[in-house]
Amino acid sequence: MQRLIPVGYLGSIILLLTSIIYFFAANWSYFTRFEKLGLSVGIMLLFYFVSAITTKFISQQPFLGKWFLVAGAICFGVSVGLIGQIYNSHADSYMLFFVWLIPTVLLALITGYAPLWVVSYVLLHLTYWFYMNPSSYFISRTNLEEWLIYLVVCLINLALFAFTFTNKFRIKIIRYFAYTAVHLALISLSFFELFPPYSGWTNVLYISFAFISFVILKKSKGQQGLTIILFTMASLYICAKIIEIPFLFDHYLGFFAVQLSGTFASLLLILGGIFLARKFTPSGGSKVNSTLKRILIVIVTIIGSIMFASSFGSLLFILTESEYAAVIVSLLFILTGLLFKKLDNTARHTILIIGFFSGMFGAIFLSSFITTLYLLISLAVFITIKDGVVRFISYVALLITTLSFVFDDLQLGDHIELVFLVFAVINGVLAFLMKAQKDIFRIGLFFFYLFLYALTFLNEEIVLEIIFAILLFIVVTGLLIFFGKNEKLFEFRVSAVFWILSLVTTYYDLVWSLLHKSLSFFIIGLIFFIITWFLDKENKTIGANKTFTRIQWVFVGAVLVLQLSFVSFQMITNEHLINEGKTITLKLAPVDPRSMIQGDYVRLQYEIGEVELGEGRHEGRVFLLLKRNDEGIYSVSKVYKTQIDPTKESLAEDEVIIAGKYNGYNQIIFGIESYFVPEGTGLEVERNAEFAKVAVSQKGDALLLTIE
Repeated sequence: MQRLIPVGYLGSIILLLTSIIYFFAANWSYFTRFEKLGLSVGIMLLFYFVSAITTKFISQQPFLGKWFLVAGAICFGVSVGLIGQIYNSHADSYMLFFVWLIPTVLLALITGYAPLWVVSYVLLHLTYWFYMNPSSYFISRTNLEEWLIYLVVCLINLALFAFTFTNKFRIKIIRYFAYTAVHLALISLSFFELFPPYSGWTNVLYISFAFISFVILKKSKGQQGLTIILFTMASLYICAKIIEIPFLFDHYLGFFAVQLSGTFASLLLILGGIFLARKFTPSGGSKVNSTLKRILIVIVTIIGSIMFASSFGSLLFILTESEYAAVIVSLLFILTGLLFKKLDNTARHTILIIGFFSGMFGAIFLSSFITTLYLLISLAVFITIKDGVVRFISYVALLITTLSFVFDDLQLGDHIELVFLVFAVINGVLAFLMKAQKDIFRIGLFFFYLFLYALTFLNEEIVLEIIFAILLFIVVTGLLIFFGKNEKLFEFRVSAVFWILSLVTTYYDLVWSLLHKSLSFFIIGLIFFIITWFLDKENKTIGANKTFTRIQWVFVGAVLVLQLSFVSFQMITNEHLINEGKTITLKLAPVDPRSMIQGDYVRLQYEIGEVELGEGRHEGRVFLLLKRNDEGIYSVSKVYKTQIDPTKESLAEDEVIIAGKYNGYNQIIFGIESYFVPEGTGLEVERNAEFAKVAVSQKGDALLLTIE
């Protein structure tokens, strides 16, 4: 039962948060900007407060206080984003993520809590990315500059990776993230024609990095996670080269030679990967080494099989000009793996996986005979072969061919709900009857959930949708409790995933109004929390655990003061500009992107920003003197060639000085290039908007008020 306690708390928290979000969504348009800011800051303060309260009164579950602290850190970022939305500033700006990053890193340092480090890691990359690639304007760069941007990402992650081996920063999840990021950055840069000639030389960097990693990890102990990442990333790199390199010589080789080379290269990937996996983990070792070797072989086998199926299938089609060629070879592979039992298990399973991957397209689309044949062979493999991966793939093939037969040959496409319900029942019965066989039981359980879940959004009739939603919720909740009581961890986790999915997706699609949704989620979440707390209060370890020390809470409070200070400063500064600044009208030309944090917005370009500044670099701020014309529109009257103090300039009533930044492309950026709009209305605004109302301070700072 204790295993259910964290899930109960987590579920109740998710439901309560969802109710708050829906409540805001239903009433957001009616709030003033001060109310919006107050609500966003209030939620942040609420999370910090609840973190302290749960730490004090539910101390037997220390994760609760930590979760709420993470939620508070995230809400600070949302508050910063809302300031940008309300005042139409810094959409996806690096400054948004930088301001969010600083207190999050401080909280991570104070608490040492890994999820806070993960959030900090993500924010660091977003800050860097949007600093180098602003969403509101374009920066022209050379191939070398673009290549260096990605290389710096690689170096940052390499430094973080190395730092995780020090005593002060042993955060394993950051170690895995950083190591994976180094691989991905180098692989992305390794395509020869991406940023020539620099990207081509990146192949030398990646091969060197992968080789050094292999040598070091082979000598190390307890680095199974890094080894799995290395084999996965190296396999993906080889696949990328299998695809890329032949096409570089396509004019000389022709399509046939390209596919032939891809076929042999994918086979070499499989055989070489299996050889290296065995060399890396010698036989006769521990159970951990044996499991690791199996995982590595599965990784290279699956990736290589997909590549082989694609290349060899295309090759056969070129030779025979028949769509049945790939099916014949696929069946030969499957029958070889099925019948030749004296083959090495790894080789046998590899042959089977290649067979299934290369023939599934033909099994579905060619003919009823081929579909039936694959159905029977898939069933035979599923029953005969006990390897978990092969058994899962063969079962997927069995389901796909059976569904194809049902919908195409039996013409039951109009009764898809009934078909899926029958398949759900069949999988449920399979799981129940084969519960002694772990692999089959788990496969049956997974697809039982999957078909039930699909039923919740297949039907257009709201009554049936609600019935299926209730059925799924009851069944998954019951099994979740059952698996929790019986300590079946894998089944418990699968059930928890579908339980959360049933709540998140099902309720979103029902026909209640947003306000009704918020009330429903709040009531259900409150019930869950009370039940969980009631079950948990019997825990004898109450008061035995401490989430954070008193001094840590003092530092957390200092970070909260810092966050509130920034939010207050932004509010006061923007309000002062609105009240004291001069309102002008500018001609604009919008486009329509989307902000990650703040929703839909229209990206703006201003006529006054298109100014010729002459040759040479223009660092720092650029000041423009604007003058109002007879139509009330402000246009450029003068460009200041040197830095000035706008507050000391003598201006006429119809003049104003505005400050911007030159982006190196004959375009000046004013920091008011984003205007937030209700979701889905960006295109309409783009078609109709012609002018922008802008408040300009005496220092030249601008704030976008509205567009019309």
